[in-house]
Amino acid sequence: ERFDSRVTARLAVIREETGREPTAAEEKKVKAEEARRRRAAVAGFDLVFSPVKSAALLWAVDERPWVREAIRAAHEDAMREALDLVEEHAAFTRTGAGGIAQVETNGLIAAAFEHWDSRAGDPNLHTHVAVSAKVQGRDGKWRALDARALYRMTVAVSEAYNTGFEAHLSARLGVTFTARPDTAGGREPVREITGVPMSVIEFFSRRRAAIEARYAELLREYRAVHGHDPDPKTSYHLARQANLDTRQGK
Repeated sequence: ERFDSRVTARLAVIREETGREPTAAEEKKVKAEEARRRRAAVAGFDLVFSPVKSAALLWAVDERPWVREAIRAAHEDAMREALDLVEEHAAFTRTGAGGIAQVETNGLIAAAFEHWDSRAGDPNLHTHVAVSAKVQGRDGKWRALDARALYRMTVAVSEAYNTGFEAHLSARLGVTFTARPDTAGGREPVREITGVPMSVIEFFSRRRAAIEARYAELLREYRAVHGHDPDPKTSYHLARQANLDTRQGK
């Protein structure tokens, strides 16, 4: 899929969701992200599923096998449910002149890769799911995945995973979750396992600290350009940008 087509598709999503034209800052951000994708010759989309830090720490240090197994099982169950949501609502392609018609497919092709630590070396159980940019239409023909539907699903998929993980782990271990007191303004509160000290979570959160610092910079830039705080969906995209900007090589 060409660079111009990807940019046009993402700007169209902004128009559909906001009812206005994309701002200069939004257009610049989209072009920068897609330029990085072009340079890296990306052939698909990377979805990342990661339990909250308290669960990752418990999984890494608890010596009881059944506790570690419960956390991993909750993670995998929540991830499968989130992927089912993606396949149901975002596995589409386009056909016709100019791709005018959106059509259903036979599903997605994806590969999952499990990792056990962050780029900073902190314990961080998470799974990358590489989704192929090619899908098979119901007519048997292979076409490009319609990225617009996938972009629209980003926040919903993340929330579905977080909610599912919390429910599955609570059912398996009887734990409860409490909102963190340090969640940045305008974002949904992160809920950690009750009883895991914040001091321990912060000690093993060097990657998070770097992201939060970059997020604060992006937030100040957004306020300077727009004159107001971002809405929750925009805040999510700013956080994603902070993640990319602070990413170290593996």
